Amino acid sequence: MAKKDITKNQKSLVMEEKEVEQEINPQKEREELGKEKPKSKDTARLIWASKPKKEPVAKDLDFQTAEEVYPNKENVKSKDKKLNVFWTDTKDVSDDPNRIIWGDNLLVMKALLAKGYEGQIDLIYIDPPFNTGENFNFSNQVRIGDSTFDKELTMSERLAYTDTWRRGIDSYLDMIYPRIQLMNKLLSEKGLIFIQCDWHVSHYIKLIMDEIFGKSNFINEIVWKRTFSHGDSGQGAKHLGRLHDVILLYKKSEGSSINSLYTPYSEKYLNDFYKYVDDAGRKYRLVTMTGPGGASKGNPRYEVLGVTRYWMYSKERMKELIEKGEVIQTNPGTVPQRKKYLDESSGVPLQDLWFDINPVQGQALEFQNYPTQKPEELLKRIIELGSNKGDLIADFFCGSGTTAAVAEKLGRKWITTDLSKTSIQVTRSRLVNQGAKPFLIQNLGNYQRQLIYASEVNLTEMYNIILKLYGAIPRKDKQGFGISREDKSTLVYVCEPDRPMMAKKAYDLAREAKVMDGKGYKRIVILAWDYEMGYDNDLNKIIPKKKDLPDIESKLIPPDVYRYLRSTKHGDADVSNKIVFYQKPYLKLSEPEIISETKDEARIRIKLDRYVVPGNDFPIRDNDEEKVREKRKQIEELLRKNFSYILDYWTIDWDYDGDVFRSNWQAIKERKSSEPVPIVAETSLKKGKKHSIAVRVVDIFGNDAFGIKEINLK
Repeated sequence: MAKKDITKNQKSLVMEEKEVEQEINPQKEREELGKEKPKSKDTARLIWASKPKKEPVAKDLDFQTAEEVYPNKENVKSKDKKLNVFWTDTKDVSDDPNRIIWGDNLLVMKALLAKGYEGQIDLIYIDPPFNTGENFNFSNQVRIGDSTFDKELTMSERLAYTDTWRRGIDSYLDMIYPRIQLMNKLLSEKGLIFIQCDWHVSHYIKLIMDEIFGKSNFINEIVWKRTFSHGDSGQGAKHLGRLHDVILLYKKSEGSSINSLYTPYSEKYLNDFYKYVDDAGRKYRLVTMTGPGGASKGNPRYEVLGVTRYWMYSKERMKELIEKGEVIQTNPGTVPQRKKYLDESSGVPLQDLWFDINPVQGQALEFQNYPTQKPEELLKRIIELGSNKGDLIADFFCGSGTTAAVAEKLGRKWITTDLSKTSIQVTRSRLVNQGAKPFLIQNLGNYQRQLIYASEVNLTEMYNIILKLYGAIPRKDKQGFGISREDKSTLVYVCEPDRPMMAKKAYDLAREAKVMDGKGYKRIVILAWDYEMGYDNDLNKIIPKKKDLPDIESKLIPPDVYRYLRSTKHGDADVSNKIVFYQKPYLKLSEPEIISETKDEARIRIKLDRYVVPGNDFPIRDNDEEKVREKRKQIEELLRKNFSYILDYWTIDWDYDGDVFRSNWQAIKERKSSEPVPIVAETSLKKGKKHSIAVRVVDIFGNDAFGIKEINLK
């Protein structure tokens, strides 16, 4: 709750709470509330045992830019494969660029506050998870050829899910409450916030919003009919059809306002009222011109076409309307009326029942095959209702990227963020496909980032279990480190579960391994839950050309490890080789080829020769382990025929400067087609210099690989 909204009685309660050292459960808190004066008002609020006592504060975390994206999509359908002309020689994005940020939105918002975004966002829309099902906010289906597979959630997604629902509604409130507090700080004084939810949590979120934003800042509870009639609400059903979502609309302050929007008239209304047509073919209806009588009302009384009445208009104005032909008397002696033309009416002022926006259908052009995707028409209405061109829009639960896509089309600036890599990939591709202005893809590159640990797993036990699963002997003196059973010259390191592995950290580990134990190690194996975007690129930049360091082998901890963290006790017998830790993907690029040239330019071609996910241990999900093995074999066969089936997109910086990867060419997998992406790219480069051609490949499972090829055009 913001301090300015706390009443004197609430301040007193807060002081009492601070004096209580032990955790206050709901029963004790109700007892404290009961001590207040009977005449106290507005003390009702939502309480639960683990409710945060302090507001989250800004944290100076660094945003690391993985890509500057200059949308310039390869036209797969065209015969000559020529590029669009969007990209020019400029290498600058806006000083205040639109951005997609991968990471926990709690940390992202803290970082935005520290970077000066407090009070800068004009509209926030969020569609937070509100379903207790396991796939609550993450897309987990991938398509390879003509087949569709369910993939495992990444460990960061799995931990986020576990934390959100492990204690039911208490955990959910623990998640959403501090995030709404941060949104309140980020919102500008004229800002509005729209929160979409359904019957699971709408009533809880309403109470939280009343507490943080203030009941006086509540504007509307909008009902959106999100789906068609359900068959589970007929005879014998336990409930009526659940067809709608709720969208809660709040303002930041008295300086906030909504824009006037209108919806079209219904056919019935048009037929019943606009039933007249003039000689020019314009539809109109007849409306009264009479006004309330009496001197206090101020309406003039005079004669018009033989009828004396109190009128809404002065004599002069009435004369103008008659001369323009806008006054009509249907029969002699009847009261004259005014023509109101249909084409002069804006329609019906927007109400809080939205039944006219249908859900996204599979055949729709905007369909992204993402489970929580919302229709663009819905976001268009929300953004037009609550903002103006040039305003900054934010969506901290990005999903399929609808908010960013629509904000871009409507001329708004935008920030969007999500923890799911699939969400980031879908949004990136969507914006490139629509020819968006250049934007950034970023992640939280600060090594101090903090996600929630799997609290039911002892950390020391967790590190030891993972080391044993890999086949390493845990070290007692250094948590997270072990020595390979098979090769004593190999050091093994398990990354913390609350952060992706960074290139700088990997480099520091290699330097440490070089001198550890006085003799050093020849190789270090890094087992990470996830890797930062651009990890390979950054590692290549950091490691010196003449390196005197142990070899670094970067591997991913597979989702299979999750069941061992829950079931294997510390000190169990050897569990090595129970699961496979697979390496980061292998990418092989062809040498750049000159296919034609002029005096000033050369036409260059480069090709993806090979892309392999080592071990063929694809993160496929099924309750039946035998079926998982069968599906992995099926994928392996498909990729043997064409490895590009697994590619989600690949992108090129044709003149990489070794600093920022500028994505100025993209080939993207069509989400509604089984066709793979092309594996050949061409462009024209200026002569007279060397060019570093940097390639980044991202597959459908979220893995990415990076490679560089040089070409000398001097």
